[in-house]
Amino acid sequence: MLATSVFLLSAALTSHVPDPLILRAVSSDPAIAGPAVAALRKGGQPSVDAMLAAHASVVRDAQSEERFRASLDRVCRQADCLWSGLYWYTDLEEAKRMAAATHRPILSLRLLGDLGVEMSCANSRYFRTVLYPNREIAAYLRDNFVLHWSSERPVPAVTIDFGDGRVLHRTITGNSIHYLLDETGRPLDALPGLYAPKVFLAQLREMVWLHGQWVHSPANDREQRLRMYHALRVRSASETAERNDAPETVTAARRARLQHPAYAWEATRLTSSKGAGEEPMFKSISFGANSIVRKAQTIAERIDPDGQFSAIDENSLSLIREKRAALRESPAALAHVLESFRGTLEADTLLNEYVLRPQVHRLLMNGEITLAALNDAVYSDVFKTPRADPWLGLRSDETFTALAGEGVEQRRDTLRGR
Repeated sequence: MLATSVFLLSAALTSHVPDPLILRAVSSDPAIAGPAVAALRKGGQPSVDAMLAAHASVVRDAQSEERFRASLDRVCRQADCLWSGLYWYTDLEEAKRMAAATHRPILSLRLLGDLGVEMSCANSRYFRTVLYPNREIAAYLRDNFVLHWSSERPVPAVTIDFGDGRVLHRTITGNSIHYLLDETGRPLDALPGLYAPKVFLAQLREMVWLHGQWVHSPANDREQRLRMYHALRVRSASETAERNDAPETVTAARRARLQHPAYAWEATRLTSSKGAGEEPMFKSISFGANSIVRKAQTIAERIDPDGQFSAIDENSLSLIREKRAALRESPAALAHVLESFRGTLEADTLLNEYVLRPQVHRLLMNGEITLAALNDAVYSDVFKTPRADPWLGLRSDETFTALAGEGVEQRRDTLRGR
């Protein structure tokens, strides 16, 4: 069945004739659509490509458009897949097999909630809106990585009923991280939180380079080289954050570091003895985190005056416009929202690269570590949301709210699994 489906998908891509499997996947009858979606899911990225190619020919009205998008999202396992066109594995073992077959690294997203639904954690929604739909980023991800995601825990959600018919839905707390893994699942690097599009793409390129260096390095030497790479990245963040030059010089230095791949591994061949001597110092070095936090939070320093880093491409903008269409806002109002959001992208980029990521580099430079151990340390020590706290810091036994049972309710009928 699968071989036949793959053949039909290939024919659909070349002839523009909709695959019967796709037609069944968008059926209004769940008994017909469900098995077809499951079969397409097994086809991987080619199934997604075939569905996108057939989009115009299988959608006839608003109802069929809605069914098509829902089916596509289930095949991709990512909400808003119409804009990104990316296929995601949710089984790490399957992702590892594909990585071994294609000689590509794995980009593994860890998030709160489910990437395939609208109400996943905030960062993952921003990824789906301004990073994955970006045409340049999407093409690079599709051509260079095996994509995988897993859930840390259900995402906390709140519903605020104002009592006059207006209801506000939000998610709260939580953070996401992209891990770079080799074909065995060994973590090599990570990007915590949200980055501006151009910076994210630059970091992806360096990840591909780093994976190549790891794969082609002698087996008895590559662990040391990887540790030195992360040590140098910590030092680079420290030196860039603590510069006492003129503001424009500091800004230029940070912009250069964020935009251009470091390829710092090359330097280890010249400085390995010096780096080994300095390595213990990196564990306790201060690199101006408080200063960077203040600047990022107030947007006092603009690292992106020409809109180069935080520019949102037209494909992402089309998705943003659609998501906000119900608000019926003016073009000027939308432009103001986008300008404010770009400021947030700049601030998050600074915080994540200069405050959070050096902490991850330190975890990776301290020796071989499994993905599970690294992830536990990231959520506990870096994101400050340890798994041991089921309330994510939102409830304390030391507070009094004057609510019965402190407002705690265990709703067995609506528990969301991982």
